[in-house]
Amino acid sequence: MSLTFAGSSEAPGVPEVPSAPEASGRSANRAAVNLPHRDGAIDLIRFGCLVVVVILHSLMSGAVLGADGEVVPTVALSGTVGFTVASWLYQIMPLFFFIGGYAAINGWRRTQATGGTWADYIRARLRRLVIPVAVLIGVAGVGLSIASELGVPTGLLAEASTRIGQPLWFLAVYVGLTSLVPLAVHFHERAPRRTIAVLAGAVSAVDAVVALTGVTGPGCFNFLFVWPLIQQLGFFYADAIHRPVRVGFAWTTMVLALAALGVLVGIGVYSPNMLVNLNPPTGALVLLGVAQMSILRLSHARLNEIVSGGRAGTGRARDYRARVWQRVISWGNTYGIQVYLWHMPIVIVLIAVLGFGANLVAGASFGDDLPAAGILLPEIESAWWWLTRLSWLLTVMVLAGASAMAMSKVPFPGEERLARAGQAVGRGAREIVGEIAGHRESRPAGETRVGSGVQQLGEHLSSPAGRAIIAVTSAMSGIAIALLVGIAPLFWALVSVAALMSSLVLAAGLKARVPESAAVPEPAAVPESLSA
Repeated sequence: MSLTFAGSSEAPGVPEVPSAPEASGRSANRAAVNLPHRDGAIDLIRFGCLVVVVILHSLMSGAVLGADGEVVPTVALSGTVGFTVASWLYQIMPLFFFIGGYAAINGWRRTQATGGTWADYIRARLRRLVIPVAVLIGVAGVGLSIASELGVPTGLLAEASTRIGQPLWFLAVYVGLTSLVPLAVHFHERAPRRTIAVLAGAVSAVDAVVALTGVTGPGCFNFLFVWPLIQQLGFFYADAIHRPVRVGFAWTTMVLALAALGVLVGIGVYSPNMLVNLNPPTGALVLLGVAQMSILRLSHARLNEIVSGGRAGTGRARDYRARVWQRVISWGNTYGIQVYLWHMPIVIVLIAVLGFGANLVAGASFGDDLPAAGILLPEIESAWWWLTRLSWLLTVMVLAGASAMAMSKVPFPGEERLARAGQAVGRGAREIVGEIAGHRESRPAGETRVGSGVQQLGEHLSSPAGRAIIAVTSAMSGIAIALLVGIAPLFWALVSVAALMSSLVLAAGLKARVPESAAVPEPAAVPESLSA
């Protein structure tokens, strides 16, 4: 069983997506012309969004030296008015999911046009997303276990585990959205406006319940509506990208979205702090995302012009600038997700080193009012703290970049080996189903019906679609364990990694079955929906 949706849009200008047989019958040159291509501006903005998150988390992470010499982690800036105002600028998660929708629909259309199915799409995406997470959780889990053996206090280990796991919420949501892209594109191509209206109505209903009752729990339902809605808007953007920009419409949309957001914040429906509106997500992020989408629409062509070398200077100068931008974009596409994953472990290690140094010089001072420990761990938001922020950010960024490059080289089982393991799992499932079917006839009628049901369930689970669903569920479960339970003690890190590895094995097993002695063929190249 596979999902292959043909396009039939109610919106003008949406290209029809060919089915696999149609695509295979076309010439390679014609297919290359019609397939969507990577966009330099989109790739640059996506990497820029990750950098903004790294900067934000780095600025918010701090520690002070307690009265007994213990290192006390703190959260900086979040209670200030300036932080709240700036949150309207640095809250870029709506933009990231919007760009993800743009990339996802292009990736799915390319997969279909090259004869691929939903299982092919899921397999490629899971490998790019899950491997970096598995490496992070495994290495960090071992690191925290070693720290525990060296006598690091349990409270600090728990704090470190929480801080490392916090950024993983994004990947859990992203894996879920990725698995639903073919279905989401199906709805987009048949009823784009109705799909947007239903999702927007669901977001509004959840927000209304929270606002009227004062109970925040129901707001968690918006994890199911806010991010899919923003992803659907990215589909619209992908369809409109080659049409002329309607400047007046884009400006009007941006102004109206910000005005509506301002009014709803003013009357108390949403928090003025856009970071507060992130967990659980609210309609404030949808309105902010619409404004960000409008700004991108107005500046997209200019950004592509810049990454292509710009207008000024000679042809040689423009070529040089274009090569520099291409290297930045290529590096971001290769290591961006690794930087996102590893920046918090780097922050934690730096705080631990500074805390150790502060303990060594505790009691010493430079003058009467400048304790030596305060040089290494300054009071949060003091003048010295602000003066050291640039060097702090540069250190975090350089080390995060170096860690990203190093961790991307960690050896990992190849797809061929994982595919054979996945096929072995599939054979085992079929043997179990066959065993149940073989004994079904000799059982009483009631047990026969149960056996029949188990057989049908087993057949569904052993199908490509069934295994893909299990693979996605396993990946999300592994990330959820690290996010909600933590990676310390080491047991939980191992459980999380086991779930992620199971996901990779099942995903690799989605390749076409081959004889035991044959090599597993590589699929057609699929553009990344998230840099990895």
